[in-house]
Amino acid sequence: MLRPKRNKIKEATEFTDLYNQYSYDKNIREAMCVDYQLKHILLPLEEDDMLAGKMEHGYIGFSSQYGGIYTYYYNEIPYMTALEECRGQLSEEEQMKAEFAAEFWKLENTAKKHADAFISRYGFEPPHSYKNYGFYNCDSRVAGTNLDFHLLMEKGLCGMEQEIAKGIEQNGDSTFYQALNMWIRSLKDVCETYAGQARELSKTAGEEGRRSYFSKLAGALTNLTVRPPETFLEGIQLMWIYSVSCDLMNYGRMDDYLAPLYMADQQAERITEEETIAIILGLYKHFKEIDKVHDCRVILGGVGRKYPDEADRLAILFMEASRRFKDTVPQLTLRYYKGMSKEVFRKAMEVNAEGCTFPIIYSDETNVPAVEKLYGVTRQEAEQYVPFGCGEYVLIGYSLGTPNNGVNLLKALEITLHNGKDCFHNVVCGKQTGEADSLVTFEQLWDAFCQQLKEPVRQLAVHKMLNYQVAGAAAPYLHQSLLMHDCIEKGLPLLEGGVRYLNAASEIFGLISCADSLTAIKKYVYEEKRFTLPELVDILDHNYEGREDVRKLLLAAPKYGNDDKTADEMAVQVFRLIADMTLEAGKEAGLNRYAIVSVNNSMSAEWGGYCLASACGRRRGEAMSNGNAPSIGADKKGITALLNSMAKFDNDKHVGVINNIRFTKEMFTENMDKITLLLQAFYENGGVQNNITVVGREDLERAMEEPENYQNLLVRIGGFSARFVTLSPVVQREIIARTTYQ
Repeated sequence: MLRPKRNKIKEATEFTDLYNQYSYDKNIREAMCVDYQLKHILLPLEEDDMLAGKMEHGYIGFSSQYGGIYTYYYNEIPYMTALEECRGQLSEEEQMKAEFAAEFWKLENTAKKHADAFISRYGFEPPHSYKNYGFYNCDSRVAGTNLDFHLLMEKGLCGMEQEIAKGIEQNGDSTFYQALNMWIRSLKDVCETYAGQARELSKTAGEEGRRSYFSKLAGALTNLTVRPPETFLEGIQLMWIYSVSCDLMNYGRMDDYLAPLYMADQQAERITEEETIAIILGLYKHFKEIDKVHDCRVILGGVGRKYPDEADRLAILFMEASRRFKDTVPQLTLRYYKGMSKEVFRKAMEVNAEGCTFPIIYSDETNVPAVEKLYGVTRQEAEQYVPFGCGEYVLIGYSLGTPNNGVNLLKALEITLHNGKDCFHNVVCGKQTGEADSLVTFEQLWDAFCQQLKEPVRQLAVHKMLNYQVAGAAAPYLHQSLLMHDCIEKGLPLLEGGVRYLNAASEIFGLISCADSLTAIKKYVYEEKRFTLPELVDILDHNYEGREDVRKLLLAAPKYGNDDKTADEMAVQVFRLIADMTLEAGKEAGLNRYAIVSVNNSMSAEWGGYCLASACGRRRGEAMSNGNAPSIGADKKGITALLNSMAKFDNDKHVGVINNIRFTKEMFTENMDKITLLLQAFYENGGVQNNITVVGREDLERAMEEPENYQNLLVRIGGFSARFVTLSPVVQREIIARTTYQ
């Protein structure tokens, strides 16, 4: 039930008053503003809920990543629309306060301050995602942080107050510590409020079973205010209250930190497997209400768990819940390792076989040593890597890794071929590196391509560092500081030296489309001299009009995804170039590690719409390759060849890649044992991960024609899943064109 707009306008003005009243200290200000916010944005418990905790954001507020808006945010368009609609309902004083808030937050919102810092450095606005030409972009967030929920489960809210007391004893009192205690008090108030609502529902709910459940839930919520959780219900409720109260959208290794509570319930015969699944499904219901399909990661399995055997039993129940729920969230993720439970991996395969697109499977055999080397951390810390969002890595409790920007490699090549000009939009937006006729060797073309990328990559690294500096100047991020290692121990907020590793990530788009284009250019222009580079550029500019013979030739060139040495080496070379360039730019900007991710969401299709025809055989406006997957339809040598190509990249140069694979249902179910062995060999020999979609091309084509009959058809885009019929036609066509193994 949505809150009245008039109420939300009043809340915005009162939030503004608080912000100004406590402007003398950012720690106390955040604590007071968040406490006020929680008293208004949290929605009442309803009769069909299994867990307490729902919310509806205000027009103005505080959040690390709500809607991609960070820290102190201002949703100007809905606020001004509501103000116009409510004109006449507000008193003169209320109207005046509301208009003041609008003018105040235009300048005071943190994203504006971030943009201003970039303008001060470069003299022009950062290339935001809604103001770009498909070359590179950036936004403002502090997203994806995975908190140490083990600590919260073991200590509880009261135990965290004791941890703060230890910090004060060591470092002396400060408003940072005072604000952390205020944040905990706010959480206790939330629990007490919801406990009262649950007690009321224990009397009024329609069914006796529901009344009994709400009585239990009321007790659990009350207990959380005075001691650590002791049952599975208390543990999952505490995690959710914490998460929903601060917009946390990735939930870490849930099987592990809830395992001891679940096993205690099992040993005491307090809960059955079906009752556990019902509670998990209740959590999934809340996930769906928020519906952040690009986030919402729940991690299962993997090395480095505290309770591996107990966690495996719970992991199977989470997978069973996803099998029944069958939706776009949560992004259930399984970490594979050699010697893991066969039952757990079999369950993952069976759930994927039903078209769930989950769990996504990652290889600890590949990722743990790679993360250890890239991040320069201990093996123990590396074992706490988790993919969040679309698949970027962070270390639970130890690191940040916000991925707010991206570079289109295919667009960079296109601009290189036109001496710094984007001919699709008819604007100069790159460096002048020479006309096509001056690039007489492939080495000269390669050098020009490198120069075209260097400055955008540097700008994005600076933008990323400014992102953290501006956010840190505005707020201590209490919710993250409390459960990130070293913040309490040092007495420092998250972004002021508290977090152990200040990392970040940059997405790359069009990797394989770019690499396959370079392979074809090198072969046909520089080695075989079938045509000159200016001649090829002219053909591409005219979208192969009247030159289908050239397009067929380019399509026949070696392509990544077929275990072809020439094509795969070019893909690895491009990957290595942008990876090294990004790492170096991050070092210059002052980040601990700034690394690439190739985890494309729908932007591989959307940004392809801003690109001219390319030398890989792709036509103007068509989708680019997605993540580390092949150019669309280019993998023709079978699944083993595809996996061999995917395993050739330098895994210690990135912090997340995705590999899409699609099977027909018949192929997957009838050959599950063979596919299991094939995937395990991949994971143990350099393979990073797989997104598995089990659906035939024919079903997808029929879904475009008869969407009403395919409402529940799920597909994996790249870094997230979606209901196929809800996607734009350009994305649907890109998915259909991908190779289906059958």
